[in-house]
Amino acid sequence: MQPKEAAAELSRVIGEVMKATPATTKAVDKLLQVIDEAKPSLVSLAQVGDGSLLHEIQKIRPHCHEIDTISREYLWQWLNQPGVDGPDAQQLRDFLVRIGKGDRDFFEGLEKFAVSVQSIATEAFKLSVAGKSDEAIALLRKAAPELFEARVRAVQLAQELTLLQNEFRRQALGISANPSG
Repeated sequence: MQPKEAAAELSRVIGEVMKATPATTKAVDKLLQVIDEAKPSLVSLAQVGDGSLLHEIQKIRPHCHEIDTISREYLWQWLNQPGVDGPDAQQLRDFLVRIGKGDRDFFEGLEKFAVSVQSIATEAFKLSVAGKSDEAIALLRKAAPELFEARVRAVQLAQELTLLQNEFRRQALGISANPSG
């Protein structure tokens, strides 16, 4: 596989990894909506507490292994050649290192977050079913700062992955990021 083909494949795989972002923000938004409405929605709480976010994240995780495989087998050979230098090459090196260990760090963090969100939703659901709606809302409000931060991190990750995906697409198409180049 040549660098252009590897870049095209990385672009595709990054698209798969990016699916973790909407899955995360969707779950967070459901819980925040319950707070906004100031009444527990059993359907929303059940949907977040059902384990589907964790399942979705675990389903996406293998794509990071593909990124690592492509980078190890094809891109590092190219990046380690004499004369391959500059900010774009360094950005790609940094990304490949980050995604290599990011599989462990990023997805372990997402899995822990998914379990935490699931637990909060399940507890709020149980309180609501028991007629303790005020306690359910209080529980969700207490968790809100963590939910806000998780949503921001997910959006930042999506932005970073989108920029890298665009760069890989440019490389695959032989298009310079500099319009005059």
